[in-house]
Amino acid sequence: MGTIKLINRRARALAIQNMRKLLTKYSSDNTIPGFVWFILVITLGTVLRLAIAQRGYNFDITSYRIVADIAAGGGNVYAETQRYNYGPVWFYILSFLDYLPFPASDPLLSLRWKVTSFLSLTDIAIATCLYRWYGLKIATLFFLNPIAIIITGYHSQFENLAIFIALLSVKTIDHNENHLSYSTLAGLVLLGLSLSIKHILFLFPLWLAFKNNRWRDKLLTICIPYTFFLATFLPFLPEGADGILNHVFLYRSFSNAPFWFGSAPGVIVDKIPVFLLFLGTLTLLGLVLRSKKPLDSLYLYTISLLVFSSAIANQYLAICIVGISVHSNFMYLLYTIAGTLYLLASADGLHIEFFQHYLGSNGNSSVIGYQELIFLLFLGLVLQLINKESKNQLIHLCKKQTRYIRNEIMAQIKSSW
Repeated sequence: MGTIKLINRRARALAIQNMRKLLTKYSSDNTIPGFVWFILVITLGTVLRLAIAQRGYNFDITSYRIVADIAAGGGNVYAETQRYNYGPVWFYILSFLDYLPFPASDPLLSLRWKVTSFLSLTDIAIATCLYRWYGLKIATLFFLNPIAIIITGYHSQFENLAIFIALLSVKTIDHNENHLSYSTLAGLVLLGLSLSIKHILFLFPLWLAFKNNRWRDKLLTICIPYTFFLATFLPFLPEGADGILNHVFLYRSFSNAPFWFGSAPGVIVDKIPVFLLFLGTLTLLGLVLRSKKPLDSLYLYTISLLVFSSAIANQYLAICIVGISVHSNFMYLLYTIAGTLYLLASADGLHIEFFQHYLGSNGNSSVIGYQELIFLLFLGLVLQLINKESKNQLIHLCKKQTRYIRNEIMAQIKSSW
């Protein structure tokens, strides 16, 4: 009987242990319940993107229609329009989307919905990567970020596609940062593809090269992406040479430089072109942050690119969303809130009258403009970069000063008559 009781106790203990393992397994983000939440997040975010698309469209969609028509007629996009400032990959995608059947008879409206749907799928792909790498929380912060929703749903700009390819590229490189293996070479080719989609990562090969120990590896890290990028233009030469030079390589957006004009001393911005300040700062940051892992460097690059840029437009506000989702902090939260309000009111955004009444209609006259947004993002970047000890000291100092100010206010209130 004693033996039977011992066996029964061991069986019960084993059953309890297995049940605990099962509960632990099914409570994690990477199992069925977490995946169900992820599907709900994707469904909600996609519906919001498509709902915002009903608000209308802007200049970019009409440009896409022009480009798609030129490509459909077998023309040279770079020779026939000034309204295309990127590598050729995107107009290949536009041609493919335009070819797909769609119920709408209006060619412009049809292409508009196809582009929004395609970019929503791109956001889903990014969210899926974040879910697999970091879990449900980070994926949700990205996919339900209102700025990302508005830029994809209304602006229909494709920075997210370039960032998605860059994520795949850097994830391939991530484990081979000290030598150029075949997977690293493949990652560098993917980085060249990202540049060919939209060259927002035009200095990132340099950031990666700083991490290499040998000059041969540094040169290959720089040359492979840029060579791939340049090679994509070869089929459009010589007829499109002028267009490629003037509308791609020499193209400059609004030189509003919110960080430089809002924060830098006048003696600097008066003497040095803001574009050179932008390039120099981004290059220096790549050197200073060379010890970071490539994936973290990518997140820091996208945030720094936006902070120190010589030109900002509405669609650029979404470039940093993946980075600030992975490294979320209070200032990044304020940036998201303020950026959402700005896009709701902006004349180039959703132009909702209620928000325009209180906030104004553009970055020059509204309560919230590019300078305020970039300053919040800059503070978030500072918080992200300072070490934990310094961050605790800063928080302690802020709390101390807050208590001091509160005590002074209370003393003034309680002053005798």
